[in-house]
Formats: sequence, structure tokens, C-alpha cells
Amino acid sequence: MLKTTLSIFTTLLLNTVLLAQTYQIVPAESEIIVWGTSNVHDWEAPAEEYSGFATVEVSGDSLLSISNLQFTVVAEEINSGKGGMDKRIDDALKVKKHPNITFSLTEIKSIGSSFITANGELTIAGITKNVKMEVEYQLQPDGSILFNGKQHIDMTEFNVDPPTAMFGTIKAGEKVDVEFNTKFAQ
Repeated sequence: MLKTTLSIFTTLLLNTVLLAQTYQIVPAESEIIVWGTSNVHDWEAPAEEYSGFATVEVSGDSLLSISNLQFTVVAEEINSGKGGMDKRIDDALKVKKHPNITFSLTEIKSIGSSFITANGELTIAGITKNVKMEVEYQLQPDGSILFNGKQHIDMTEFNVDPPTAMFGTIKAGEKVDVEFNTKFAQ
């Protein structure tokens, strides 16, 4: 009887451990875009190089947990396609000294049927701040997970001065929205 109980317990424990898997971002099927404003026009700058991983536990069609999520954007690869503006973005983000923008998950507050509320540490230009995020997710038939959301960021909280041009007559707004539509797969 004890041997049977231990065998069942061991099987359940192993099955639980095996459910947590490492997922990697699929850059070819993901996008991250920074949306901003200026006193002249709105602008957008897609991130062209990024990576990320997470340890995810899924059971059937339910997301049970996410742990150890790390996400990195190469700051110099946030490009509007306009050379002068891209140089100003690079200077504002201090890319020579701080080449990466990172997000590290610190806590999952709640997981619903299609939304996650989480806290994490966001580092921009060498300054780290705690942020709260609301993220929509969808489990896909192929086992991948889509994460979609928009994070509102006040760049001055990270000691980033909004870029200017034309001797200060054109000035970017202090706040940006980072929109992400990412696919993570095993």
C-alpha cells in the first residue's frame, strides 16, 4: 500500500514538474513598436532586435503560471526609418552606455482566462523602475502563446530627456506607448 501511494505521488510530482516549460520569443512572428508624439506630428519607431524567454506552466487549455520572464530590446535597434530622428532616439536612450532595455518579471498578480496582471522591473537608459502591466494572452493550438499589450511610459521617470530638433523648436513628448504583439514558443 505504501509503495503504491509513493508511486502515485512520484508520478503526480513528475507530471507537475514536466508541465513547466521554457518558451522563447519568436521574433519573426512578433512586433514591438514605440509610439510617441511631438509638437509637430506623431511618430512610431519599431524595435528591430529583441529577445526573451519565460518559464511557463500550461495544463490543457489553461495558463497556470509564468515565472522567470526576461525580455531584452536592443535600444539602438529602435528605428523610425528617419536617420536624424533615430540618432536623437539613440542619444536620448544613452545607447552607448546602456545598450539594452530590459524587463524582468517580479510577480504575477493574477491570471485570468485571457488576461494577466503582473509586476516587473523595467530598465531604460540604466534606470530601473517597478511597473505594473496588464497583458492579454491567447494559447494557440500549436502550443505557442501570444502576448499582446500596450505599456504607457513617462520617459522622464527614467531620466530620458525627450529628443528635440531644429534648435529645440521641435520637441518630442515625454510619454510614449510601447505596443507589443509577441509570440512565445517552446
